[in-house]
Amino acid sequence: MASVKIQVSAKHLKLGMFVAELDRPWLGTPFLFQGFRLRTIEEIEKIQSLCDSVLVDPEKSAKTPLAYTQQPVPSKDAKRQHYDMSASFEDEILVANEIRADTENCLGHVFDDVTSGRMIDLVTVKRTISDTVDGILRNPDAHVSLTQLKEWDNYTAQHSINVCILALAFARHIGLPRHEMEMLGAGALLHDIGKLKTPLDVLNKPDKLTPEEFKIMQSHPVHGRELLAERYGLPHQVADMAFSHHERIAGGGYPRGLTGAQISIWSKMVAIVDVYDAISSDRCYHKGMSPTEALTKMYGWRLKDFDAELLEKFIQCIGIYPVGTLVELTSGEVGIVISVNPTSRLKPKIDLILNEKKQPYFPSRVVNLEEFKSTDPSNTYAIKEVLTPGAYNINMREHLAPIQAAKSKLILPQTG
Repeated sequence: MASVKIQVSAKHLKLGMFVAELDRPWLGTPFLFQGFRLRTIEEIEKIQSLCDSVLVDPEKSAKTPLAYTQQPVPSKDAKRQHYDMSASFEDEILVANEIRADTENCLGHVFDDVTSGRMIDLVTVKRTISDTVDGILRNPDAHVSLTQLKEWDNYTAQHSINVCILALAFARHIGLPRHEMEMLGAGALLHDIGKLKTPLDVLNKPDKLTPEEFKIMQSHPVHGRELLAERYGLPHQVADMAFSHHERIAGGGYPRGLTGAQISIWSKMVAIVDVYDAISSDRCYHKGMSPTEALTKMYGWRLKDFDAELLEKFIQCIGIYPVGTLVELTSGEVGIVISVNPTSRLKPKIDLILNEKKQPYFPSRVVNLEEFKSTDPSNTYAIKEVLTPGAYNINMREHLAPIQAAKSKLILPQTG
């Protein structure tokens, strides 16, 4: 039975009360999520400046004065949702580009506001996260494909957006409910905000950091928590993802050296996608791995660095050949993986770009490798190898942003 909510005048609000509804639409307020427990005087003052009254849920309100300080995050055993695809890759890629552009613009303003000491626009952040979650629920593959468009000169922003998208696709895969996806998305998007307090000569140093410089670098999770929780009053769960995304299962992480159960599931998820995107990206101090190689490396690190069960679920989500991977087939054709087949991860759906003679297909076409069956192992139609971005002078952005009305008909392997 649903809990009974009571109407409370804004001037009578107290710390620990769970505000379930406002007397105005949530989207037009600076509060990031619908429904939250009052943790700070500033939150009460914000509501009082906007509302005459609110609905409070007594059952979700704090029972003791200190209970409001931290709300639990879900466990791996929590009830899960099932989501169906509601848009094709070809349709969603157009929307995905618009959402990513809006997210880049939003994050740019957030970074400028933090650097200038201004309050960040939480209304825009909330709307951006909501739009991204909508897109991921419709078709995650389209959004994940754009994470392969790496820009070295804008790494922190691009990395933050990629981590957000990958974390949300991961959340969809394991069935987190929408409201938890929004919380996770916010923490993932802002997980590296503390780096804005890190000197650029340390952040972008191409050589190995000195012990003193590494100590400075290790402080960015602390700065992130301070900014999100104390300066901007975001929920504890969001701030904790910034604080804990460099913690490791065996205790070898920083800044607190937490282990296993001390790390929330959301922070464990952000840690996984953070490392995946980081090691598969070009940086001033290393060349990025292919997505497949990155996943292989991470699997080898699972016992000391990551929650092994979650990492395996992430690999299931991303696939052996992640969406956006440039591949060459046994036929000699070249294409981009646009959809992972969860029941046959070695046989994804591929947007073909070049034929067996390395000449362009026009328009590009789609082939689903799962549809090709052969009893002759010498005549299989499959992925031969993963190519580095830019191979055969292929501009990934031209094909991913957007892919031109790819034909869904199956292409037979070339012979002769």
